[in-house]
Amino acid sequence: MRKHTKFMAAGMASALVLAVSLTGCGGPTEEQKQAAEQYKAEAEAYMEGNEYTKAQKAMEQALEQMPEDEGLLAAAEELNRKAEEMEGYNKTMEAARKAIEADDAAALDKLQESPEGQALVKMAKETGTYIYFPEGGDSGTGIGFYTFDGCDCDQWYYGDYKEGKREGNGIWYYASSHTEDKSLYKEVYTGQWSGDAPNGKGHQLVALGDTVDTDQDFDVENGLFYGTYKIKDTLEDGTKVSGKYKLKAGKYVTISDEELKENNFEVPDQPHLAIAFLYDKEGEIKSCTMVYAEDTTKGVKHFY
Repeated sequence: MRKHTKFMAAGMASALVLAVSLTGCGGPTEEQKQAAEQYKAEAEAYMEGNEYTKAQKAMEQALEQMPEDEGLLAAAEELNRKAEEMEGYNKTMEAARKAIEADDAAALDKLQESPEGQALVKMAKETGTYIYFPEGGDSGTGIGFYTFDGCDCDQWYYGDYKEGKREGNGIWYYASSHTEDKSLYKEVYTGQWSGDAPNGKGHQLVALGDTVDTDQDFDVENGLFYGTYKIKDTLEDGTKVSGKYKLKAGKYVTISDEELKENNFEVPDQPHLAIAFLYDKEGEIKSCTMVYAEDTTKGVKHFY
């Protein structure tokens, strides 16, 4: 997984050069210079918290002290331009938040494909991540947009943050209509996070159109599923069967081909993973669950 450089809404502060130069007849007084410096510092601090309205107010107060200062005038112009730009990005983030809260994958996909969504993608790809906190700062409830090198598979996170890292409970949401038949694909993990990764307990939903592939609770460690899980099925003759399979670091604990043969099961010719014997109510083995693949990993998207 790509290592991301955190770029929060605060990141634009470093882009401004709020230099103060002396202009005008006699220049400003020492008190005015000190006040301008103080308001300038306040503007920078507000920008670090994504509070552009307050930043603009502080800049206005700085200009009241030194209204003809070319450095402050240029900085104010740049601040206003950035504020307008960031307002557009943040409106897109708010729209994404609403779509995720409503579990509206279609709306999220439409937003991603819109001009506003594509502008956000272009900006976020510079650092890999853009995080927006409606209340400012870098902790609390926020929404993040994450991009990945060599992959048109941008991802959203909505939930708890601590100092810019995912910590607490959150939703990791992926939606895309870029499928063979244009059906909407979505993959959603909802659960616990720590250390900027899925850790603890969570629920995964994977669906393509109306077909649900996974809808299950999992134990998760650094994005990989582990633990023991039940399987229930009904055979063609109506016999109800059940069993268990295990995951370790996202990998199935499998049944060997020798065990299959010992229990009178035919070993498939194609690549396969036998993951569970299924038993009837008398405890007799009646079936075996297979995953037809050479290898597979079960976990949260982009964490394996």
